Amino acid sequence: MKTLRYFMLALGMALALAARADTPAVDLSGEWYFEVQSPNGPGWRELLFRQEGSRVIGFISSDSASGRFVGHLDGNELEFTAVLEFGGQPMAAVYRAKVDGDHMSGSIEYGDYGKATFSGRRGRRPAPAGPPQPIVGSAAAAGIAAAADGDRFGVLQKGVLLPEVLAIPGGHFRMGNNGPAVNPTTSEDFAYVHEVTLSPFRMSRFLVTNAQYLAFTSATRREPPLPPRGWDGYLDRYPNHPVVNVSYEDAVAYTRWLSGVTGNRYRLPTEAEWEFAARGGKDGQDYVFGDAWRVDGANTATWHISHAITRKQWKDWWDRDGERLSRSQPMTTRVGQFPPNAFGLYDMVGNVWEWTQDWYQEDYYRVSPPKDPQGPATGAEKVLRGCSWYNQPDVCFIATRDRYAPDRRLYYTGFRVVAED
Repeated sequence: MKTLRYFMLALGMALALAARADTPAVDLSGEWYFEVQSPNGPGWRELLFRQEGSRVIGFISSDSASGRFVGHLDGNELEFTAVLEFGGQPMAAVYRAKVDGDHMSGSIEYGDYGKATFSGRRGRRPAPAGPPQPIVGSAAAAGIAAAADGDRFGVLQKGVLLPEVLAIPGGHFRMGNNGPAVNPTTSEDFAYVHEVTLSPFRMSRFLVTNAQYLAFTSATRREPPLPPRGWDGYLDRYPNHPVVNVSYEDAVAYTRWLSGVTGNRYRLPTEAEWEFAARGGKDGQDYVFGDAWRVDGANTATWHISHAITRKQWKDWWDRDGERLSRSQPMTTRVGQFPPNAFGLYDMVGNVWEWTQDWYQEDYYRVSPPKDPQGPATGAEKVLRGCSWYNQPDVCFIATRDRYAPDRRLYYTGFRVVAED
């Protein structure tokens, strides 16, 4: 019995030591800030760590890129790989560091792009001194030749930055979706599939950006939109991200100003124009990139999480990480970061919901005219299309409809414009 008692005691001590060995001495969970020295000069990184035992995952953003990472903590030695977006192109960066309490230091390897060193500390990045500097690359750096003003997406006319518009051919299409991928309990307002014919129109290639909207507020002395909580300096530091916290009424005011500046009539797209443009001439498919969801195809919740999820998994992510993340840094991405559709339009799914011209009516499809429908004559809410960074695939069908009161301002709504000759 004595031998058995000693054996059980030794076994218990061994198990305790093994458990202790598997439990890292430090928990990295929370916000960190890195100062980086590279051959291209100094820079910074903001990171949100989540630690599960020795495994670490999270999100990283910087003055030139953003992405997700996954790695491992062994004692005080940390290694993780971040997949970053530079000019819309993915690039892996391997971080190695030694952790000392609330500080760490180490190196970054960019493969063929060279190496850098960094020092980090727990907490948020200090507010920069002096006027904020843009941190988003130019259209040229993104491989997009649409910008006439180096660091800003758009075209210059009379010294004013305006959206670039593309010609969209008229044609026939089937509007709505009642296919097998659609949940019939959440699609009543778009399940009636019907033929629509549209006249040609012109639509902005990109969502209206912060820089473009600030040109409007500056010219009209209108109050700029408030940046969402935690999105410090969003309007100035992220000039090529979509403007958010704008109501339908704000968007209409912008189109009226645009009309006066250019001499052409600008307006919001009708709901039918928006869906036709989003389909890019490919009738009947579920998503802008086909009938199969692509995690890396648009700025939606699955892109932030990096894999496909169920609705319950999405809610768990939002409650655990997503909402906190959305209140500490911008969740939008630079316009044009993801591939365009067949018409050359960007962000027709994801990034932000888009205001349209139409009043919302649940059964409007059953009574709408077959040619150039303009929506109901009256209503209480305006239709939004396109889903956002907040959403998961089951609300990101091309046909999905949402609606809000025209005076609502939200941190996941924006807009694009239509121009008439």
